[in-house]
Amino acid sequence: MPVWLDVSSLALPLRGALAIGNFDGVHLGHRAVVERLRASGLGTAVLVPDPHPLTVLGHAQPLLTEMPLRGRLLHVAGVETLLRLPFDRKTAEMEPADFVREIILERIQPRHVVVGFNFTYGRGAAGDVEQLEAALSEARVPLEVVTPTLWDGQVVSSSRVRRCLGEGDVAVAAELLGRPHVVIGTVRPGRGRGRTIGFPTANVATAPGVALPAEGVYAVQCRVGSEVLPGVCNLGPRPTFGEVERLLEVHVLDYSGDLYGTEVEVAFIQRLRGQLRFDGPGELRGQIARDAAAAKEMLGVATAGWDMLGWPG
Repeated sequence: MPVWLDVSSLALPLRGALAIGNFDGVHLGHRAVVERLRASGLGTAVLVPDPHPLTVLGHAQPLLTEMPLRGRLLHVAGVETLLRLPFDRKTAEMEPADFVREIILERIQPRHVVVGFNFTYGRGAAGDVEQLEAALSEARVPLEVVTPTLWDGQVVSSSRVRRCLGEGDVAVAAELLGRPHVVIGTVRPGRGRGRTIGFPTANVATAPGVALPAEGVYAVQCRVGSEVLPGVCNLGPRPTFGEVERLLEVHVLDYSGDLYGTEVEVAFIQRLRGQLRFDGPGELRGQIARDAAAAKEMLGVATAGWDMLGWPG
């Protein structure tokens, strides 16, 4: 598992190629930046602020990837060194020139820098790519600015992925990400409703602030240890039982093991339907059986992007 290094604790400057950004989601646009980083022929590193600057500034957005998963995705994409910039109010108040001098040129000392076209930095996001290029040129460090990546004629961005997830369109989100959207959580005891109707479910507790798709029923793939297992999940309340708590419950197909306390990665492949209220457990049981059959058929088709996830198989 790749490890994030705090930039403040670097023993020696890296003196390689450096990309700077949030990289939340490691979507197609981010991967274009990483490709240019690798093309430099130098050692590759990324610098990522953590927590996300918008969280520190009180404008938090749901995160597409927590830092461990983000690091894994970046590593699989070809990044050798993961640098975490501890981000707080003091960091947010740094003037753009101070950020470049203290963080980039003095601590990391890169020989090449790569950023996306919309990169900003420093107090009030006042620094832009033109200012960064001017500051780096004084130190004779070249800057490469990567142009927007388009999908279906529009720019690929983390906010666009979040919009797709909010609409339940996990298939388009996967196109933008270059892989299925994944959330990670630990299986917690639930009320056992699924077991009573013949479809036991794993109640997956995810971290607060992680982006989840719209409420509904989805075909999913689950990583449990060294296994990848097909499943169908319900995301949202359970209106048939009059329960309003929003849960992520996964019925792993053809699986009978005990998952309590286990970390599970859930990859959303396709939305099957929205939330429905049924006239009792019997009607619900019949619908879940149909959902499971639809998911099994859907999950039999190859899905792009597994190489990015680093899942077994």
